[in-house]
Amino acid sequence: MNSFADYLFIAVTFLPLLPAMFILFQKSFGKGPLDILLIICLVTFIRDLPIHLHMLNRDSRNILDNVCYPIELILLARLFRTTLTKPLREALTIILVAFLSSMLTWLSIKGWENNAPVLKIIQDSMLLGVMLLSLPFLVQVKGLDIFRSSLFWIAGGTLFYIIILLILRSVNAGDYMNAEDKIFLSIAAMIRYCLYTLAALPDRDGILT
Repeated sequence: MNSFADYLFIAVTFLPLLPAMFILFQKSFGKGPLDILLIICLVTFIRDLPIHLHMLNRDSRNILDNVCYPIELILLARLFRTTLTKPLREALTIILVAFLSSMLTWLSIKGWENNAPVLKIIQDSMLLGVMLLSLPFLVQVKGLDIFRSSLFWIAGGTLFYIIILLILRSVNAGDYMNAEDKIFLSIAAMIRYCLYTLAALPDRDGILT
């Protein structure tokens, strides 16, 4: 079991590079969703690599999480806010600025090495809300071409992963996960990056709206 889990964790660690390579090799720059998706994949790879390979101590891992998770939140919110109506975009901007300001203030006072499970749950819940709000507008805009939309596959992968992550965090104390939960989460991450890879295929519509 341990050997299987170790190999699985290593595979999932490098999986974000798959959609990134698709985007780079196809030279798909200038397509808004794919540019942002490339950065998201690189950020998650940089975050997960030293963690899964046990290259950092707990404090260093917490610092890396506290830096990378807000970046991921900002990028995904930026990606999907364009699908929302103007009032929802303005509300999302206000909520995002308020949350990030509060988070940065708390971390500056308590220290960036502190682990804050509540902040992660709030952040994941915000991402879940953005995905659920964006999908109906995306379906309305794209219609029958929804499966050719990069945003649809990015939203699907993110939504699936966030739901699994929130479920696992809700049934565990704090941020602790046992070995089985980590394997389950790694499988969810694998599905996430497979859907991200579908978003990067050559026939996808890379237009935001």
